[in-house]
Amino acid sequence: MSRVIIWPDIYKEQGHWLPCINLAKSLKDAGYATVDFMGIPDTQSIVQPYGFSFTTILSNIYPAGYSLENKLEPVDQRWKPAHLMPIVRGALDNVFRPASGPAPDGIIGGYFTSLETLMISRKYNKPFVIITTFLRHPEDLPSLLAKTKLLYMPKAVAQALIDGIVGPAKAGMSIDEFVSPLDAAGAPEIIPCSKEFDFQPPDDPDWVHRPTTSYVEPMIVRTPLPPSPPIPDPTVIPANFRLIYATSGSQVQDYEFRARIFFKNMISMMQTAGMDTYYLVLAVGSKLFTQLNLEYGVGTANPTLPKNVALFDWVSQLDIVRIADCVFMHGGLATIKESIWEQVPIVIVPLGKDQMDNALRIKRTGVGVAAEVADLSPADLRQLFTQATGSTWIRQNLASMKAIFQTAETAKPSVNIIKSVIPFP
Repeated sequence: MSRVIIWPDIYKEQGHWLPCINLAKSLKDAGYATVDFMGIPDTQSIVQPYGFSFTTILSNIYPAGYSLENKLEPVDQRWKPAHLMPIVRGALDNVFRPASGPAPDGIIGGYFTSLETLMISRKYNKPFVIITTFLRHPEDLPSLLAKTKLLYMPKAVAQALIDGIVGPAKAGMSIDEFVSPLDAAGAPEIIPCSKEFDFQPPDDPDWVHRPTTSYVEPMIVRTPLPPSPPIPDPTVIPANFRLIYATSGSQVQDYEFRARIFFKNMISMMQTAGMDTYYLVLAVGSKLFTQLNLEYGVGTANPTLPKNVALFDWVSQLDIVRIADCVFMHGGLATIKESIWEQVPIVIVPLGKDQMDNALRIKRTGVGVAAEVADLSPADLRQLFTQATGSTWIRQNLASMKAIFQTAETAKPSVNIIKSVIPFP
C-alpha cells in the first residue's frame, strides 16, 4: 500500500489546486493506492466534484468562509503565520500519525505551502515534492519563500518554531540550515507547464533553473463526477451567439479596483457596434459579483446590464473555454494553459504579480495579444478582440503549443519524479 497526500495551497486559489486534481488522477493511474488532499474548509469544494478524499485541517484557525472574510491581522496580508505553531504542537498529527489506517508515505506541497511542507517533512520524517503552479523566476526558490516567512516573524518566534520542529538535539538550528531541504540541491520541484512556453536560454541566459526543478506535463484535463454540470451551463448562452469569456482569476481580491475597471470596460465593449452577435460570460469573483449585480440592477425590474452579458462569481473554465471564441484574462498560468489546450485566442490584460511576465510570454509564443491595463477603454478592448480573433498566425501558434502540451501530457514526467521520492510498491 502506498499513500500520497497533496496540499496545494493554504487558501482557496483554484489556479493552484486544479492542476493537482489532474496530478492526483495520474498518480492513481500509476499505481499509488491512495491519493488524498488536505486543506482548510473553504478548499474542500474545489476537490469534492472529482471524488478524491479530503481531510479538513486547521478549521479552528481558518473556519468556513475565511476566504471571503480576512479575519487576521495585518489586514490584507495574504499569508498568515497563525497556523505554524499549531503545526509544531501537533495540529496535523491526525493526518500524519493517524490512530487508524495507513499514514501518508509522502507529501506533495505547493510552492506557497513550501514552509509548511518542510515542517511536515521534518516533524514526521516524510519525503516531499514541491509543485509550483506558476512560472517563477529561477532565483525565487521555495527555500527563499520559506526563509522570507520565517524572517517576517519576530526572531524568537521563528527560533521557537524551528526548535519545536527539529527537537532538543538540534535546537538552535539556523534558518538557512532549516530551509536547506528546499534549496538548490534539495527536494524535487515540478512545474506543470512545458518549458517551451517559458523564458529560456539563449534568449534569456539567466533563466536557468536548479537541477532538481523540472518542467512537466501541463496538468489541464480533469473530469468531475456526475452530476456536476459546468458552471455556467452552456445552454444559458442564447442560440446563434458566439461566446467571449473574461476572468481575473481566483486572486481577484488582490487587485480588486483594477479588476473592477476591467470588467466594467468589458461590459461597455459589448455595447459597441457589431458586438450584438456575441455573448460575454464574466467570472468576477464573489465580492465583485455582488457589487456588480447591484450596480447593474441584475434581478430588478429595470436592469442596466446588457442582454449579451452574464455575470458569475466563478465558472468551470474548461467547459466555458471549450466553446469560446476568445478569452480575455488577467494572465494566470492555469487560464492560459486551458486556453491553449482548447486553441482559443487570448487577450491578456495583466493586473499584477506574475501576470506581467505572462503577458510577455503570450507575445513571444504568439498565442494571443497583450495590453497594458492603464487607460484601456472599451474601444481598446474591442480592437484587441478583433486582432486576436482575426489572426491566422495566432491560431497556428495555438495549435503548435497545444501539440507540445499533448506530448508532455501523454508522457507524464511528473509521475516518475514523484516515484523517485515517495515510496512506491
